[in-house]
Amino acid sequence: MPSPEDRLQELRRQRALVQEHLAWIDREIASSSGQAPTAPTVQIQPVAPPTTRDEADKLLESYQAEARSAPTRAYWGCIWAFAAALVLFALCVLALYLYVRSHQSPPVR
Repeated sequence: MPSPEDRLQELRRQRALVQEHLAWIDREIASSSGQAPTAPTVQIQPVAPPTTRDEADKLLESYQAEARSAPTRAYWGCIWAFAAALVLFALCVLALYLYVRSHQSPPVR
C-alpha cells in the first residue's frame, strides 16, 4: 500500500494530466468553431519525480504489487464464473430431465 505522500503525489500527477487533456479539448473546440485558440485557463503543475532512490523504489514496489494482484484476481474471477456457469448448466439439465420425465405419455399396450 503506498504511503499517503506517494498517493498525494500520484493524485496531483493525475490531476495535471486531466488538466492538460481539458486544455487540449478546449483548443480543439475553439479551432473547430473557428475561434482563435485561447490560453489555457488552468495552470498545469508538474509533479516532481521522487527525490531519493528509496522513494523511487517504494513507488515501483507499489506498482509491481498492483500488477501482480490484477492477474491473480482475474484468474480467480474466471474460475468462479466458470463454476457458476457449470452449476447453472447442471440445473438446466436437471430441470429438463424432470420436465421430460413428468410429461411422458403412458406406455402403449
